[in-house]
Amino acid sequence: MRAFTAVCCFLSLLLVPVSASALAQSKHRGLSYSACSKQKLPNAFCVSVGAASYNVDHFEWDDLAAHAQPEVGAAKCDAANKTVGRVATLAAEIRKLGQAATQYDPALAVALGRVLHTVQDNCAHTGMPNVQHAWASVADSCTESESSPDVQPAAIACAEKETALVMETFAAHFTVPTPPSDPEPQGQQDPQYFPPRSGVCDFLKSAVTWDGVDRRWNGELVVAAVRDQLTTGLAGDASIIDVCASGPAALEPVTPAATTDVSHPVEWCPLLKIYCAGKTDDPNVAPPWEAAEAPTSNESTADAGCSLAGGASDRSLAPLALAAGGLLLRRRARRR
Repeated sequence: MRAFTAVCCFLSLLLVPVSASALAQSKHRGLSYSACSKQKLPNAFCVSVGAASYNVDHFEWDDLAAHAQPEVGAAKCDAANKTVGRVATLAAEIRKLGQAATQYDPALAVALGRVLHTVQDNCAHTGMPNVQHAWASVADSCTESESSPDVQPAAIACAEKETALVMETFAAHFTVPTPPSDPEPQGQQDPQYFPPRSGVCDFLKSAVTWDGVDRRWNGELVVAAVRDQLTTGLAGDASIIDVCASGPAALEPVTPAATTDVSHPVEWCPLLKIYCAGKTDDPNVAPPWEAAEAPTSNESTADAGCSLAGGASDRSLAPLALAAGGLLLRRRARRR
C-alpha cells in the first residue's frame, strides 16, 4: 500500500504544472465567452466563440502571426504587420458574415473567436520569438519561475480589456440571428482540442537555441494598432494599418529588457520528458502548461495519502504517467 501511495504522489507531481495562471487555452475561451455574454448575445454563439478562440492553438499552431509572434528571422516590422494583416482579414470576414446573416451561421463565431485569440496573444507575446518563449515555458514548467509572457498579470489584464472592447464593437455593428437551439450556459460544449504534441515538443526543444536577447516589439504600439485595425475593419474600412509608417524605430521597446544569461539551460523535468515520450498527436493530450483542476471538496485524500487532480488535462496524461509509475515500482522491486 505504501508503494502505491508513493506512486500516486509521484504521478500527481508529474501531472500538475508548476504555473497555474497562464494565458492557457482555457483562459482564451473564458475571456472570449465572458465578454460575449456581457453583450447579451445568444449563449450558443458565445460558447462557439470561446471554443474557436481555444482551438486556435490546435488548428493554427504553426501560424505565428495568429499568436502575435515573428517567423524565424523576420524583422519586427514585417512580423507586426503580418499580425495586423491577419486581424484585417478576419475583420473583413466577420463583417461579411455579419451583414449577410439572415439565419444563424456558426462561421461567424469561428471567425470572431480566431481574431480574439490573436488580440489576446498580442497582449502577452508582443512579438516574442518562439525560442525565447520556449525558454520561459521550460523554466516555468520545471522550476518555480514565472517568466512566461502568458503568466504576467499585466498581459492578462490587457487581454481582458481588449477582448471586451472587441465584443462591444462587434455588438454595436451586428445582430446575431437566434441559433436553432440556445441551451443554458452549462448545457452545450463545442469540440475543443489541444495543440499537436509534436509541435509542442519541437517548440520546447528550441529553447536551447535562444541567445538570451529579448526581441519583443513595442507592445503598447502594436496593441493599439490591432485594436484600431479591428475596430475600423468591423465598421467597413478596408485600409490596413502600417505599424512602421514612421520608421522601424517605432517598434523598439521604450525600455529595452536586460539580456538573459543562457549559458545554463534548465534541465527538462519528468513532466516534459513524459509528455514528449508520446508518439502520437492525440488532440486530447494536454501540453505541460495547461493547469490541472484542483480536487473538489468531496474528493477525500485520507485513504490514499494524496490524490490526482480530476481535470481532463490529467486524464489525458495518465497513460504516460502510469508508465513512469510502473518503472518506479519495478525499480523499487529490484532494490528489494
